[in-house]
Amino acid sequence: MSTTNSLNGQRVIVIGGGSGIGLAAAKKAAVLGAEVVIASRSSERLEQAKTAITGNVSTAVLDFRNEAEVNAFFEETGQFDHLVVTAGELKHGSGKLADLDTASSREQFESRFWGPYLAVRYGSPLIRKTGSITLTSGFFGDKAIAGASVPSAVHGAVENLGRVLAVELAPVRVNVISPGYADTPLHDGLTPEQKQAWFDQTAPALPVRRIASADDIAGGILFLIGNSYTTGLTLTVDGGARLV
Repeated sequence: MSTTNSLNGQRVIVIGGGSGIGLAAAKKAAVLGAEVVIASRSSERLEQAKTAITGNVSTAVLDFRNEAEVNAFFEETGQFDHLVVTAGELKHGSGKLADLDTASSREQFESRFWGPYLAVRYGSPLIRKTGSITLTSGFFGDKAIAGASVPSAVHGAVENLGRVLAVELAPVRVNVISPGYADTPLHDGLTPEQKQAWFDQTAPALPVRRIASADDIAGGILFLIGNSYTTGLTLTVDGGARLV
């Protein structure tokens, strides 16, 4: 088993690299010497991210739910080594299935399943054979929680997709990172007071007794990129949330 501590000479594309976990992963990859391309829907976030990353970085505005945009993006990008997909909005999804809004539920699949699907479809032919793909799910895929049917279904679908693609796209490695509760822009819909109150309530119940930072999750992503004998894996980095 080999894990590299250097990404010198390698290109890493991070879709969702404008903020949160994607930005943290992009920073780590750049520090290890990679040429990093970050893509996001928000040009403002991309500009802020570019100034926050030390190293060789470029940006692209991309709505990865739009198939034509995804195709054009990868046609322009050319060959690369690693694809990381952290983008996508996923609402908390609280409420019984019968009470959920169908359009909103479909949108979560568009953003968190079909977006990554399109990224892999058009990006994978350009990945060098020694490269990798890392998708993002979440611990709802591993834990049954009443009122979280849609996130659970989305996460489970992504994880199963990753396992199948690890065989289908071999020798390119395909893995999934499964975060737990993390302090990322996914919670921007809450006020700072609401977010802090929720974190204060949630953290004591976790075995690690704290909410993850984006950097905690990004460390798992860099492991999956760097470990050349790891494929078909869902790496759970949740502070033990699935256990309680």
